[in-house]
Amino acid sequence: MKWREPIPERFWGPEQLSSAAFVELVELLDASAEVTAILRALDGMMDVVDVGGGTGFLTQQIAQRAAVTVIEPSAEQRAHVPAGITVREGRAEALPLGDRSIDAAIATWVLQYCDDPLRAVDEMARVARRRVVIVQAAPENDLVEIYNREAEIAGQPRAHHGYLLSHATTRLLSRLHFAEHPRRAEMIAATEPLVAERLAANGALADDGALLVAYRRE
Repeated sequence: MKWREPIPERFWGPEQLSSAAFVELVELLDASAEVTAILRALDGMMDVVDVGGGTGFLTQQIAQRAAVTVIEPSAEQRAHVPAGITVREGRAEALPLGDRSIDAAIATWVLQYCDDPLRAVDEMARVARRRVVIVQAAPENDLVEIYNREAEIAGQPRAHHGYLLSHATTRLLSRLHFAEHPRRAEMIAATEPLVAERLAANGALADDGALLVAYRRE
């Protein structure tokens, strides 16, 4: 899959979200494929923070395998989080959790609503000991195209989730080996075009591996 337009140079958002409309929409969604992929990504995690977890729609599935804390700014959505799941008020850009205090941080369809999505990615990386999982729209997503047609009528810029994914990738990867390096910002700027190119061409970054097996002769 390929994005049909160039990844923009700046964030178009934040997008606005009606909490009441979201609560209604959740009842109509079939997220089984998404849930399966998320649970696979979180395999082995003991505790998880669901950043911008909303009503706990996806969180309920995660909670069957791990302890989950929802961080959600909307009081209206927090009120719908099922009993038994910890929920706290907070924003993605300033998570109310300590450094490396939780196994995994997850944000599903959240970054486009953040004032500063790149700050939100940094916060997720800060609090997570083992894993960060981010879900955004894939290339040729029909609902994003519908949003973009509505945005044009409203006089708003077109959304492009490739921006969020490519920038999140470069920030997370630069932390992997050079978290405290004084030239980290320069590294991010240098690798963003490469990441954007690969995502636009393939819809994913390749991390292929070769398996070497050695046998001892008797």
